[in-house]
Amino acid sequence: MRLRLLLLLGVLLTQPACAERPARAADAGWPDWQAFKTAFVSDDGRVIDWTTGARTVSEGQAYGLFFALVANDREAFARILRWTERNLADGDLSRKLPAWLWGTADDGTRKVLDANPATDADLWIAYSLLEAARLWQQPQYAAEAQAILALVRRQVVERRADGTALLLPAPDGFRLEDRVRLNPSYTMPAQFLRFHAVDPDGPWSAMVEQFPAMLAELSPLGRVPDWSQYRERRHEIDADKGGVGSYDAIRVYLWAGLGPAGHPALKALQPAVAGFAVLTEEAGRVPEKWSARSTWIEGDGPVGFDAALLPFYRALGEQAQLERARARVVAARQDGVYGSPARYYDQVLVLFGKGYDDGQYHFDGEGRLVPKWKR
Repeated sequence: MRLRLLLLLGVLLTQPACAERPARAADAGWPDWQAFKTAFVSDDGRVIDWTTGARTVSEGQAYGLFFALVANDREAFARILRWTERNLADGDLSRKLPAWLWGTADDGTRKVLDANPATDADLWIAYSLLEAARLWQQPQYAAEAQAILALVRRQVVERRADGTALLLPAPDGFRLEDRVRLNPSYTMPAQFLRFHAVDPDGPWSAMVEQFPAMLAELSPLGRVPDWSQYRERRHEIDADKGGVGSYDAIRVYLWAGLGPAGHPALKALQPAVAGFAVLTEEAGRVPEKWSARSTWIEGDGPVGFDAALLPFYRALGEQAQLERARARVVAARQDGVYGSPARYYDQVLVLFGKGYDDGQYHFDGEGRLVPKWKR
């Protein structure tokens, strides 16, 4: 209960936190997952972002599914999936992509606040279902994953005449008259390699192969922006958001570190973004914001940024930076969670980055999940 009280005090909550649940054998081998589940996952399977009005986003539900699978926590996986389907997808993920935002409306009702889906969440849900089907031998999950991929292909994938494959962040709002707006962090190479194996006619292989060149075109310094645009056969800095990188772009370095590095299509990825390790070494810290086209940086990144870079530093052989980042992450741990206050997004990045660094999971050469409990 002390953990919940600290969260309440830290972010000035106005709603009750999740009920206590004892650790189970399934997830006892991953204390960070158990702490996250206790603090951020409700009994009915809703992943709660306490720092933003106790809202829920489809991304959180998707990540919760993935972490539950890594932890071999079938019960939590089922609860999170059930809540997602019932509350974000009108009861059927095979027919409707989930709304990205759920929370409390102005009239006090709790409901979907924005029905536009978020593509990264949709793909993480599909991937988690696909791998749960394989690892837990549950074929119904595979059918649902394939249905979600089909919806994604129809609604947010564009294939241009020049062979470029584009992944829109959502069905609505990103196709403009003269350009298409994109989010580089929505491309997760290991995930897309797995999709290609089950959906070889899809755009996944092309997107992985084109990703390093896209990043190099956007940022010769390896400092990836949060947002970009595609116009006249070129990847450019987004005209609306500018070339600032921060809470979205940090995931590009995380994905690059997770690999699988030995895959031919990914050999150019780490060199395309390695300049960010030069930035953090010269600055002596991970900044909260950076510019894709200059040496400008601002602020200090939260603990989640340090955790996200653990696989990145490992992949690049940056041992000194790796050790310093590990120490900062450990120092930020309080009552099982990270940071003060303990924010949802930081915990997610810790589960991804530190979980990988701790050996909880990795991806094989075809993008398949290899959790610790399966080895």
